[in-house]
Order: sequence, then structure tokens, then C-alpha cells
Amino acid sequence: MSISIATKGGNKFQKHIVTQTANWCLGQLMPRIKKIYIDIHLRNIKDADGYCSCDSIDDDDFVGRSPRSYTLEIDKSLSLTEMVSTTIHEMVHVKQYVFCELRDVSAKANGWKSQLVSCDVKYEDQPWEKEAYRLQEKLLVQCLTEAVFQTDVDKNGFAHNRV
Repeated sequence: MSISIATKGGNKFQKHIVTQTANWCLGQLMPRIKKIYIDIHLRNIKDADGYCSCDSIDDDDFVGRSPRSYTLEIDKSLSLTEMVSTTIHEMVHVKQYVFCELRDVSAKANGWKSQLVSCDVKYEDQPWEKEAYRLQEKLLVQCLTEAVFQTDVDKNGFAHNRV
């Protein structure tokens, strides 16, 4: 088993909250995934709350056709609830990539399940965003209700065990 979540930037508490949220999302969205690498960067972002990019290039970055290397960027100026919500949203995109529901096809279109969706489709109408927002709201309530944030972190704010 090789699960790695590394969080950089932000303060110790932000790193802890975001790392624990990502760990929790793995258990909720991808409980059978045993190999995945996620780098999370907390930084100031002006044009969005967060981003998810698939970084899988080499053969080692895949299990079959499923990519397993990702970078998330989360705006560190968000409130803690917004930070948790945005992390959940971006982890839904990770799930979409892992299960090959979302694919980067070209500069003009993305693959969504069995269809191509033009990059000209408005952000709020993109099917992967619709799913991410729907699950984000549902999972945010569940995550906060379960209070999944462990308090045992190392000196860098990293939690090393899955929730």
C-alpha cells in the first residue's frame, strides 16, 4: 500500500485540517484505492478557491489506465469551513480521474464518462463540476458531523495515518 498526502504552505493548523480532510475523502470516495500520491499546496489564489491537476506521466504513476499522481491547490485565505469544503470538492475531482470518469483529452475537450465535452461549456454547466458541487455539499455536512480531525500531528502539521 502506498498512500501519500503531502501538504505545503499555510500554517500548521491549515495543513492539518486539509490533510485530514483529504484522508477522510479517500476513505469515503475511494476506499479500495491502495496507491495514490497527492501533493496539496496552500497558497493565495486570486481566481478560484482551488484546483486539481492530474500529474501522472510515467508508468509508475498509473495502476492500469488509472492515474494516481495529483496536485491540489487550495486558497489559504479561505475560512476553515471553506477550506474543508474546497478540499472535498477537489478530492471529488481526484476520484473522477482515478476512476477514469474525467479525462484530459485535448485543449478543446475533456472526456466525461463516455462522452466528449467541449471546453466552451460554461464552468457551472460542466458535468464534472456539477457532480463535485453536489458531493461537496453532502460530504461537507458528513465530514463536519463526524469531526474527523485528529489532533495528533507531527511538528510540520502532517497526519500520516488514514482516518
